[in-house]
Amino acid sequence: MEASFLSPPAKRSIYTATGMPDPSPMAYAPNGFSKRSKPPPTPIPVPAGHVAFRLLCHASRIGGVIGKSGVIVKQLQSDTGARIRVEDSPSTSDHRVILVIAPASVNRRIALQGSAEEVEASAAQEAVLRVFERILKVAAEVDGVPPGGVVSCRLLAETSQVGSVIGKGGKVVEKIRRESGSKIKVLTAEKLPTCAASTDEMVEIEGDVLAVKKALVAVSRRLQDCPNVDKTKLIGGRTLEVVPQQSLPDPRVDLFQQRGSVLPPIPSNTISYASGSRPLSINTERISTLDPKTSQQEVIFKILCSNDRVGGVIGKGGTIVKALQNETGASISVGAPVAECDERLITITASENPESRYSPAQNAVILVFNRSIEAGIEKGLDSGLKGSPVSARLVVPSNQVGCLMGKGGTIISEMRKASGAGIRIIGSDQVPKCASENDQVVQWKQICYYYQYNSGDCNS
Repeated sequence: MEASFLSPPAKRSIYTATGMPDPSPMAYAPNGFSKRSKPPPTPIPVPAGHVAFRLLCHASRIGGVIGKSGVIVKQLQSDTGARIRVEDSPSTSDHRVILVIAPASVNRRIALQGSAEEVEASAAQEAVLRVFERILKVAAEVDGVPPGGVVSCRLLAETSQVGSVIGKGGKVVEKIRRESGSKIKVLTAEKLPTCAASTDEMVEIEGDVLAVKKALVAVSRRLQDCPNVDKTKLIGGRTLEVVPQQSLPDPRVDLFQQRGSVLPPIPSNTISYASGSRPLSINTERISTLDPKTSQQEVIFKILCSNDRVGGVIGKGGTIVKALQNETGASISVGAPVAECDERLITITASENPESRYSPAQNAVILVFNRSIEAGIEKGLDSGLKGSPVSARLVVPSNQVGCLMGKGGTIISEMRKASGAGIRIIGSDQVPKCASENDQVVQWKQICYYYQYNSGDCNS
């Protein structure tokens, strides 16, 4: 039964893939697709540690998912930290593909609407679940689908990935069916909608609402644990690009260039955080060849932020710090104010594979530092002009300072030479009260030779 996908197209406003209404309704065919030729959309990079899901939605419901001027999809992005885009489809297709890109790290527990049950999930899984819940809500509003009825959910995936959902002898998919109470089918090319790529297969989940949600979490977990080895093909011959492996950035290039490409739009005055458009240059390949059995290690960084900037790092209602956590997969905790201390201690924690060149914690500390500088410029504390200095203060345990110094100061001298920054260890008598008595502060200063605030570039 396909009750949630077989309704006739509704008479409603037509929205483009960006959610904006087209000024000329006559430019669209009756099924809601543009008759005008359009330039192909820009390929979307998938940063390291992220995953892309593709959810099918009937064309008659897509307007309700996007919302007027994109308001609903923007809210979904803000709530989940994901990047969500509605793809264009051929005029012969009754369905649209909703692309969801977000971190794949399983680091949260989410509630299934309509149930007190919580499940462990990644930001990407939460986002695809919330999009599906929105589709169900639109279906109920538009088609009058009664609560408690049979619904279905359809995911597109590469043929190379679908095997992870089925499992040897069908054991994996059978377990998901049994534990969720849903029906799951895998449909091959001849049964797919025309919006699918030739290399796609479709996973169809059917059952009551709660059963389908449980199965969606389980299926998406299998897909994200088995990412596609090649670039993922999308509709229209467009590719979803995986950010390639790169070496660590030139230390003389300022850290403002390490902005993530999928940091979601958030309700703040920060222009660059609402429209970041460059991939993380410190990311390595999303497809890891590391042994998954290698033990994880907890990595902790602590960075100081002045009281007059910390609000700009946190954001209204925690929106900015939540977006940073979703972007990096690291936990970011801002310490409480301490009497007679004009700084706050920000602790960044992540569980990492010691063999991996990509560090969520390192990525997070860079983005937190970037944001603190931007907050200072917004408040007029920093000019952001050519020749203006920038500085950062990291808190490290006293017993680790020797590792930074090296024998005879060789290591710290090399870091100064390589980065062009002034680096020094602050004496214990100058350590702020928000830090432990067993900590010391490593401070570096560097001249910002050029800064363009709107694009977030600072070159030195």
